[in-house]
Amino acid sequence: MRRFFSTLASLLVLSLLIVGQAMALTIGTFNVEYFNVSGKKAYSPEDCYHLAKTILSSKADVLALQEIEGDATMRYFLTKFLPGWWSAKGNDTGGRQDLYFLWNSDTVELIDGPYIYGANASFRFEGKSYKLNDRPHLVATFLDKERDRRFTMVNVHLKSQSTRGKGDSDKAERYNDAKRQAQIESVNKIVSSLKGPVFILGDFNTDDPRGTSFPLLRLPDGQYSYDNKKSNLDYIGYAGIEMDEKWAIYEIETAIPARSTKKAEHPDHDMVALALDGSVPKVAVKSAKAESKEAPKNITVFVTKTGKSYHSDGCSSLSKSKIALSLEEAKAKGYTPCSKCKPPR
Repeated sequence: MRRFFSTLASLLVLSLLIVGQAMALTIGTFNVEYFNVSGKKAYSPEDCYHLAKTILSSKADVLALQEIEGDATMRYFLTKFLPGWWSAKGNDTGGRQDLYFLWNSDTVELIDGPYIYGANASFRFEGKSYKLNDRPHLVATFLDKERDRRFTMVNVHLKSQSTRGKGDSDKAERYNDAKRQAQIESVNKIVSSLKGPVFILGDFNTDDPRGTSFPLLRLPDGQYSYDNKKSNLDYIGYAGIEMDEKWAIYEIETAIPARSTKKAEHPDHDMVALALDGSVPKVAVKSAKAESKEAPKNITVFVTKTGKSYHSDGCSSLSKSKIALSLEEAKAKGYTPCSKCKPPR
């Protein structure tokens, strides 16, 4: 009987050790910039070879990709340029900016999804309703084969900052900011509905994402994921998991020489990767211990064009205009909390 309980105790300890093991994967986000293999500005076979080499040398196990031109492009790329154990799935909309997941099937298994979120969602801006997501969020759950742990990835590509071609650039900028903020709120809702470790990766299209309900990881000062404008637009967020001291974030240069010039790199985004076990490949531009931008500091409130108060989303005072900004910024500009909706202070 003693031997039975001794064996049982040993098995219990072993199972707890396995469950408690940190994941040893590397995950990343990469906006490939209009990746297509036919038609206008198509990637040549040489370009695809260079792209595949970059992905393999990054040591990433799973990537959230943005700006992919559909299934045909990914099938061609997988078949011709990546080893047979690589897989991909995404949302083929018929456009040029689709979201996909790309993973190494030797280390990672897709067990659920990917699912499309927010394809038909809308938001209000200055009294009118608009489509919220031109590039709907993509969610999938994977299995870390070595550690037998599930984790979920949320792939996002938020509204850009561009006002090019818009007659009223000030209004266009307000629209962009309001739409991006509404998208962040929709991502928060997705994340709150998910269980277990969740990683939120993608192109947030702003140097200073605000209002996330989860901490964000970014490249350290002096490094840029968008070299053309010396900006950091690409982030990795996390929820349902504690940040480990081993986590290391790093940048992989992705510019393809044949597609780049002295003034502009192509792809214009570099890969941002997170090594959960701290192992960083030699090709990394630079790496650093992951440090999060804590979510509580990113509280978003809203003001109107003429009012003197700041509000929570949904306040009736926002029916005619709605401008998003951080709580810190609102207070610095002299706005006071609305007495009706009682926003954060």
